[in-house]
Formats: sequence, C-alpha cells, structure tokens
Amino acid sequence: MYEAKPYSFDLHEDMVKLLRHEFDVEKVVSKFAEAISAKKKGEIEGIGKQIFEQYGRDWMKRVHQLGDEYPDRTYEVLLAAADHTNYLFFPHVPQRFIEIAYLSTQDIRTLPILESYARCFSYRMVDCLTFKTLKGKCGDEAANLMPCRHACLTACETLLQDLNIDATVNMEASMIKDGYCQFALRRA
Repeated sequence: MYEAKPYSFDLHEDMVKLLRHEFDVEKVVSKFAEAISAKKKGEIEGIGKQIFEQYGRDWMKRVHQLGDEYPDRTYEVLLAAADHTNYLFFPHVPQRFIEIAYLSTQDIRTLPILESYARCFSYRMVDCLTFKTLKGKCGDEAANLMPCRHACLTACETLLQDLNIDATVNMEASMIKDGYCQFALRRA
C-alpha cells in the first residue's frame, strides 16, 4: 500500500525564528539612533542610507539562503513548474523570498500583494514595525526622512541581482505621504 509523504506548506518555524532574531528591527533602529545622536539634520540622511542599505542587503541574502535551506512544498512545486514552463520564475520566486523577509521581521500575518504577473510584482506595507520603531526611538523628524526605505529597496535589488532577474525596483508610495509604503518590481 502506498503511503503519501506528508508535505508542509507553511514556512519553517526555525527559519522564521532565525530571521526574526538576526534581523530584529529593534537592533537596526537602535544602531541608527546611536549613529545619529548629536548629528546635524543634513548628516542623518546619509547615515540612514548607509545603515539601512547594509541591513537590507544582509537581510535578503540571509532570507535567500534560509529560504533555499528550508523549502516548503509550495516552493518545491513552484520551482518545478518554473523549470518546466520556463515562465513562472518571475514574479513567483522573488515573491516567496520577499514574503519570507517581511513575515519574519514584521508583526504581520500576510503581506498585501497588489500585482503578481509576468511583468510586475508589487506589494504594500501598511503597518510597518520598522517605521513605528523609528518614530518611537528617533522621533518624527528622523523617521519622516524614511531611512528605512533603503532597507526595503536594497533588499529587493539584492534579491533580483542574486536571482539574475533583469528588473527595476521602485517605491511607489511612502508612509509619510500615503500612510503606507508600496514597492514594485518590474521586468525590464
């Protein structure tokens, strides 16, 4: 008698715990707060860019590594389908890693996906823990510079580069102007 192998369609708990610990938002915001203490407003933007770009790059590289080390059944089927059709890789594989990144570091249960088709993948971050932590630790003036955007943009750019996908990353909305951040990855 054939017995089916049980499949997991959920993100591996160990992977999520590792990412939450290694890329704790509190840590990067504290590093930023310490770096900007007693700095002039004009210096804050550059410091934020440097700190959050490095965080975004390291964050996504680790997400990519762990996402491959802890595959779920959905990812296995997605890779097989992408390999078979030569069509589904973008946007679905980048989407998986981006979802892992945010679900592991933000206090959210789902990442709102706006578009996911062959030319574009876009998503929205409505309740951003990073932005809230920035406001709490650094105040409105520093948070309103949105240094955290550099983490999100760099994370997406790093992923596209690592997956060898020719696409652009744009920030289409921000917490300051729109009450949420929105990012789009578009095939070139």
